[in-house]
Order: sequence, then structure tokens, then C-alpha cells
Amino acid sequence: MHRFIEHHSYLFAWKNLLKLSLVVLLLVFAVVVSLQFNLDDVQTYIKQNQGQTLIISLLVYVLFGFTFLPSIPLTLFIAVLIGPFQAALVATLGNTLAAFFEYQVGKTIGDVVDFEEKKSKLPFGLGKLPVKSPYFLLAIRSIPAGTRSVSVMCGAFHVPMASYLWTTFTMYLISSAFLAYGGSELIKFI
Repeated sequence: MHRFIEHHSYLFAWKNLLKLSLVVLLLVFAVVVSLQFNLDDVQTYIKQNQGQTLIISLLVYVLFGFTFLPSIPLTLFIAVLIGPFQAALVATLGNTLAAFFEYQVGKTIGDVVDFEEKKSKLPFGLGKLPVKSPYFLLAIRSIPAGTRSVSVMCGAFHVPMASYLWTTFTMYLISSAFLAYGGSELIKFI
């Protein structure tokens, strides 16, 4: 038994070392790229290849969905370089697509841990929240923090996909339009 624990702690240490090495490698890569980053070249590329830029931005939004990085700076960046309408559209579609994947992750987690059975034991009465209500979904999506965790929670609670998608799309459309148009106007004053 002692040898089993010792072996697993050794593997755990190597896994952590590998993860830490990957994070350091990504940080070094980010620093090198940012030092070589020329905003004029990026602006020229974006203006010449707007279609590709929108597709790349859409993919970046989906990738942001798998992290806890906010997508607000990307929306502002696109709004200034391409225009607020395109930025709002891409942000809405990208965030909704990311939320769909987050929902699927939550649904899988909910199925694996048999969440339906365990939700009645959640603290503070969280298991009794009206999560399947469209009004609740709209209200919870209007809170800026934690939208990714809301998507996972909705998947775990098995919120009907139709209600989930239209409420998610609607709230991302409103917030993206407000952010893109408001941000592009605010940048003009700076």
C-alpha cells in the first residue's frame, strides 16, 4: 500500500511539473509574440482580410469559452478596427457557440455525477432555483460575472436546449451590441 501511494504521488508531481512547464512555455511565447507585435501590421491585415478576421475572431471567442478570460477586450478591439455592427454580431455568435459547448460540458458532468439526485442536497436551497425558467435565465445572464459557470450549471440542471439557446443568444446580443457601440464611441473620446 505504501508503495502504491508513493508511486501515485510521484506521478502527481510529474503531472504538475508538466502543467507548470506548459504554462511557462505559453507565457514565454506570449511575451515573445507581444514584443514582435506591430499594431499597424495587424490593422492593415484586418482591413484587407475582414472575412478571415471575423472567422478567426469567432474561433477566439469559442476558445475564450474554455477559459475564464473575458471576451470584452476582444469585442472592443474588433469594434474599433472593423466596426461595431460586425463586432456585436461576431461577439454574439462566438459567445453563444462557446456557451453551447459549456452547456454540453455541464450536461456531461451532471450525468456523470448523477446531479439530478444530488441537487436537492445543495446548500442555500440552490437545488430549488427555477433554473429552467426563461425569466431566470435572462436575469442570470444579465449579471456580467460568472456567465461561463451559468452555462455549465444549466447543462447540469438539464435546462431545455431551446430555452437555453434563445435566452443566451438574446442576452449576448444585447450586451455585445451595447459593448461594441458604446466602446467604439468611448474610444473616440480617448
